[in-house]
Amino acid sequence: MSDTTPPTRSLFAPGDLRGAEAVNDVALVSALGEVETAWVEAQARAGLIGEDVRTEAISGIEATIRSGLSDDTGIAELAAEAESGGNPVIPFLTSVRRGLGAEASRILHRGLTSQDVLDSALGLLVSRVVRENAAVLGVIRDGLAELSDRHASTPCLARTLTQPALPTTFGLRAANWAAKVNEVLTLTPVVDAVQVGGAAGTRAAIREFAAEQTETLLREFHVQLSGPDAALSAPPAPWHSNRVRVLNWGSHLAQCVSVGSTIARDVLVGARPEIGEIRLATTGGSSAMPHKLNPTAAVLLHRNGMRAPAALSTLAVAAAEAVEERSDGAWHAEWPALSELLILSRSSLSLLEGMIDGLTPNPEAMRRNLDAACPGILSERLSIVLGDRLSKAQIQAALAPGADPAAELGSVLGREEIEGLLDPENYLGDAEEIRREILRTVSATDPATTDPLFPDPKAF
Repeated sequence: MSDTTPPTRSLFAPGDLRGAEAVNDVALVSALGEVETAWVEAQARAGLIGEDVRTEAISGIEATIRSGLSDDTGIAELAAEAESGGNPVIPFLTSVRRGLGAEASRILHRGLTSQDVLDSALGLLVSRVVRENAAVLGVIRDGLAELSDRHASTPCLARTLTQPALPTTFGLRAANWAAKVNEVLTLTPVVDAVQVGGAAGTRAAIREFAAEQTETLLREFHVQLSGPDAALSAPPAPWHSNRVRVLNWGSHLAQCVSVGSTIARDVLVGARPEIGEIRLATTGGSSAMPHKLNPTAAVLLHRNGMRAPAALSTLAVAAAEAVEERSDGAWHAEWPALSELLILSRSSLSLLEGMIDGLTPNPEAMRRNLDAACPGILSERLSIVLGDRLSKAQIQAALAPGADPAAELGSVLGREEIEGLLDPENYLGDAEEIRREILRTVSATDPATTDPLFPDPKAF
């Protein structure tokens, strides 16, 4: 490794590359440039600077981004220089100003503070990931609904606390998976990327130089970062001290991870060879045991589920520790935690989409396991039907291993009636009605009626 190669940790976390491109250092530097460019553009549109200064400043920002991202040296230098000021905005601006004249250098970042730029840049990254995640969640949900329909009448064994419980259908299980995914989708937050309050959240410097053009400047900045529809709403008030907003973002990202983990846990159980109820199209091999086909996607999803809580707890602590007009460390603690959740959410949903697409249920194995758990799993039914004619001990004896339920119960029931009671497909209750109701609810959900980049006034 050369001295200029920035350290990475991709090999420590296989699968993270699926989300790294949207959240890596290159993406952050580009987002910082977008925010600074938007501020210069907004000043020009508000009539506060001339076209020549605007062009020079924006060209300087673009040149810094190009040179900084052309090789690993630029990122490494920014990372090293960010330590002295505690954030990457300061060295980024220093780099831009090296190529600017006095006037362009003066209006660059004018009235802003580092937190304005970094918060807005992170907001841009979050808004894009959230939008991408929403699209993938919709695809996964629809795929699970189709899987549920295909196996609406496939009986299988329900397990509670890891033990055989009652008969159910794989269609209902898949419908419940779809409901979880849909729940996360419906809770997708609206992300407003714009945060601008100046050094202490009062916009004093902005009001000083923009005067009566302040509202126009802020509105133009909002439009530059959020798109044309943002012109229809007022720019958000500074939220520099409201870190619950960031916690809300992180919570949704963690939900994207957890829904993948919980479905993967079911798949890991069903894919065990001795259970064999699920087959996966893509699996991983073993370095030492050629016969093994490991359910790698499910394993990585489960792993992600164990990583996300630590990052989310950091955001919760940071929100609780937010003090005064800029926190001494809590603000800084958000960035790595939020980036971790961004990567994990993209990784998890990508893995989950591929796993579901390649998942094949095995109805024969489901029936075999269901039959193997009979007649014990029908004890609830027998207790209800025969509770007034047989004692609990008699019912238990009829269902004991090696017993002949037909013989034991023959004194009170005919053989045909006994066989009907002991058929697991006759004890599915409202499974199909519940499955259909779940899918009706899921299909009635609008996946993304609001674009996360274009927030409504009530969003936070």
